[in-house]
Amino acid sequence: MKILIIEDNEFNMEIARTVLEKEGYDTIAAVDGKEGLEKVKESPDIILLDLSLPKISGEDVVRAVRKDKDHKDIPVIALTAHAMEGDREKALEAGCSSYLSKPCLPKDIVAEVKKYIS
Repeated sequence: MKILIIEDNEFNMEIARTVLEKEGYDTIAAVDGKEGLEKVKESPDIILLDLSLPKISGEDVVRAVRKDKDHKDIPVIALTAHAMEGDREKALEAGCSSYLSKPCLPKDIVAEVKKYIS
């Protein structure tokens, strides 16, 4: 299982990578939306996506993934500090499969990823 984490905050990236790798998952890291879209070409099984990214926003990243015939079915979990009323709906409307607001517990990240494992 390969998980792409698109996150510009180094601390948040390290937490996500550490907890997922301890669970036995391979991780790929991208620090902005542009790099994230490039790494989608590596066909990850799941994408963890911060919505506030430099270069290309998280919403635009997920929209591009959903338009890509080879990658449109990859589950995309929004992992974001956008936690105001309506933000969850906005993320889901953009194409995210689910939504976790930061800060979240590492066990919550693992639990959300496991929802998408066949």
